[in-house]
Amino acid sequence: MLHISNTDSHFSNSIVFNEIGYVRNNFKSPTDALELRKYESLLVIFPEFEEGLHKIEENEYLQILFNFHRENNSQLKDSTYDGKLRGIFSSRCCRRPNKIGLTTVRLLGKDGPILRVSGLDALDGSPILDIKPMCEVIDGKNGF
Repeated sequence: MLHISNTDSHFSNSIVFNEIGYVRNNFKSPTDALELRKYESLLVIFPEFEEGLHKIEENEYLQILFNFHRENNSQLKDSTYDGKLRGIFSSRCCRRPNKIGLTTVRLLGKDGPILRVSGLDALDGSPILDIKPMCEVIDGKNGF
């Protein structure tokens, strides 16, 4: 059993992430996530992280971790697409305590430090925090 409390010496109330790039698309303000996912986006990776893209095109799907940079409100309950009230951790709502988004996208192409993807539900300018290849053995239903 793992026990963590606020008095543990390694516990911190703040965590710092460094963005590795940003999103470019035509969506400037919050909109329906399902609508966003229909379009292509560019993931522009900063030069100092470009080496990390080596062989990324061998993956059809990627998991993108990003920051909901234009979302100012967080809440612990929200209505879902079906109109039912759910806890934030049982929904895909963007009004999260840590403003972190996670989406699986299809990689359509790579041109240097720029990835062209479909299925991303992030807004233009959203900071990209991390990219991981989707691995069916680990990330799929059967990986559990």
